[in-house]
Amino acid sequence: MDPFIKELDEAIGKLCECEHKINQKAHDYGCGVLLHMSDIHMIEAIGNYPDSNITEIAGHLGFSKGTVSKLTKKLEKGGFIRRYQYKDNRKETFFSLTELGRKAYEGHYAFHETKSAHTHREYRKYSPEQRALILDFIRMYTDYLKDYI
Repeated sequence: MDPFIKELDEAIGKLCECEHKINQKAHDYGCGVLLHMSDIHMIEAIGNYPDSNITEIAGHLGFSKGTVSKLTKKLEKGGFIRRYQYKDNRKETFFSLTELGRKAYEGHYAFHETKSAHTHREYRKYSPEQRALILDFIRMYTDYLKDYI
């Protein structure tokens, strides 16, 4: 095997392992409650797409409607979101953030700002062409990995 390919595979493997560990760990995003990655991303989707229903949220996140239903029940019970229906549309349920949910939503963005500052400084060292190459490679590799899902 080409030594570069071997080193690249090992580096990507370590990157994926780190990402997996991060996704398993719960964080407090400034709201006093530990939230897992799926929880905060559900909160983020509801914050980014207000007045969305289960089908729309599932589409934004790439989750099944069953997963969205389960997570929204959990987050509603925790006081992060509220569910409601319109008087003229009792068939569909919609969601919005509560004050606690808004605090977690904003804390999530602050968390990323803090954690990403180093990476953003590093990216600035690369030319626009190099950045485009990095993104192209990551997109290609992501498509490659999707074949294994």
